[in-house]
Amino acid sequence: MEQTTQDSPPPATTPAGRLRQLVSRAPDLLVVLVASIAFGLSFGLNYGVDNQTAYMLSSLRLLDPAALANDWYASGPAGFHPTFAYLGWFLLSLDRGGFYVGAFLVAVASLGAMCFYWLAAVLWERRVALASFLLLLALLFVTRTRSVAVSYAFDFILQASTLGSLFLIAALPPFIAGRYFLSGVMLALSGLFHANYLVLGIGTFGFAHLVLGWKDLPKRLLHQFALPAAATLLLAPLILRSVSSPDAAAAQDILFNVRSPHHYVPKNFRANFFSLAAWQMLGIGAGAWLLREGADKGKRLGALLLAFAVLLWTGTALTTWVWIPRFAQIFVWRFAPYHNILLGLLFCGAIVHVATRPSLAAKLSPTSLALALGGLVSLGMLDNGGGDDDEKTSSMAAVLLLTLLPAALGLAALGVGKLGERFGVALAGARGWLTRHGAWLVAALALVVCAGAGRPSVASYRSRSNVLNPAAGPEHELFKWVRANTDKGAVFLTPPSMDKFRLWAERAIVVDWKGCPIVPSDIVEWYHRLEDVSGRKKFRKRGDVNDGYATLDAARLQALKSKYGLSYVVVGRGKEQGLPGKVVYKNGRFVVVQL
Repeated sequence: MEQTTQDSPPPATTPAGRLRQLVSRAPDLLVVLVASIAFGLSFGLNYGVDNQTAYMLSSLRLLDPAALANDWYASGPAGFHPTFAYLGWFLLSLDRGGFYVGAFLVAVASLGAMCFYWLAAVLWERRVALASFLLLLALLFVTRTRSVAVSYAFDFILQASTLGSLFLIAALPPFIAGRYFLSGVMLALSGLFHANYLVLGIGTFGFAHLVLGWKDLPKRLLHQFALPAAATLLLAPLILRSVSSPDAAAAQDILFNVRSPHHYVPKNFRANFFSLAAWQMLGIGAGAWLLREGADKGKRLGALLLAFAVLLWTGTALTTWVWIPRFAQIFVWRFAPYHNILLGLLFCGAIVHVATRPSLAAKLSPTSLALALGGLVSLGMLDNGGGDDDEKTSSMAAVLLLTLLPAALGLAALGVGKLGERFGVALAGARGWLTRHGAWLVAALALVVCAGAGRPSVASYRSRSNVLNPAAGPEHELFKWVRANTDKGAVFLTPPSMDKFRLWAERAIVVDWKGCPIVPSDIVEWYHRLEDVSGRKKFRKRGDVNDGYATLDAARLQALKSKYGLSYVVVGRGKEQGLPGKVVYKNGRFVVVQL
């Protein structure tokens, strides 16, 4: 049994030792907490927009079962994220306006950032971990965690993938630390919120275990996948319905070529692959030596990086060189942001190591240096930030150069020291001081870089937060009138582009563009409904649907009323002429006709 004396600190393996270690890290953790909250806040507080107009419907129905009871999508196909539905129900029960939905996004993104620090702390010693985390966060402020095929770790709204992302990131540090059961717990939680993370996670982590070798493989796999296997059983009915259906071929054509070619057809986002390759060049070129010298932790990180790369490039090859729809359907590019983040952390870790010990620059071979420089220049040229058009972000090229600054200063200090020795100048005191305190200087510089990179997006969070700026305009005037003046059981015919109607007006509709299911038979039904409301058979573009709805006439409306039991129709102002029924509401853009 290990003994301690009054003069020696308790070992880190004891409760007292762990507490002492935690207290000693308190300043670091405070910096991490503040930086992480700033990162979370940079996404803003938002509710009821984009994917939430489809994903929050199940939560709304849990809150009020009478709402949308007659809506085909909301009462059935929308329920493919059941765990998220209950979370949304809880948050909406606190505030129907969605404030806590927006606030929870900030909290989740902040926790995700803290998991990046956890990852750095597992890999490297205290001061290197803090500085590497801050430099990585500076890069993430610019990229907004986005990558190929409109994939991201975090976005400006809370959705099922947000929680899937948080727990996937939380599965990485324990994996690298060799705590496979804890990693499996996080992976299972990730999959419970989003089945795609479960499918891809089992494949990725399983391959990483194979790369680590045959020693203890059964035990490692059991610890890693005991709980994810249980989660798979819970989600098995949904997964089976999604992969086995007589409508599979028709649904894949609709999904890939009509509804979401920006997600599933690589030729539509092929330019983004250059950025993905550039991150690989930068991370591996700058930090491969850290993997080699990182003992078991380095091997595990290397295995994960290889597993992510194999998943991404194999999936891409099987949807470009040859076309295998199943590989497109599992959406392998969802894991691209996490691959980039790991590579970014490896790059930042290499920078900080060289900054604190400049002699380590000798670890970079000419080939590695050329690879890293190629990635650095490519990213600076290709990526000018991952924000939306109305979101201000820093320049990627500028932030990359600032990220390099600590290493450049460290190398400059090394050069000055060698030059001083050549001319007989005594610099032993300065070298000693830098050895003792240089790492803190690097961390302070990294904090400045992080603050500078994050300032634009954090400073503009309020203007991008719709729960802090109440929604207004003709659409929301319409939604307010509908909620106040129509029966909850009413069924509306609405423009397919009016994605917010279900969630904000809380009334059933026939169909909209955003509310696309995932089960093949439901996808086909969604397509047929759009054909009906647009009058355009075998349409191939969203614009065709919108144009078709704009030509709605009395004959088509009567047929739709008979088929779908319509109570009201919403059209653009001036389009009500010739339609049967009574105009009951009108504003600057929209007219409601009661049938």
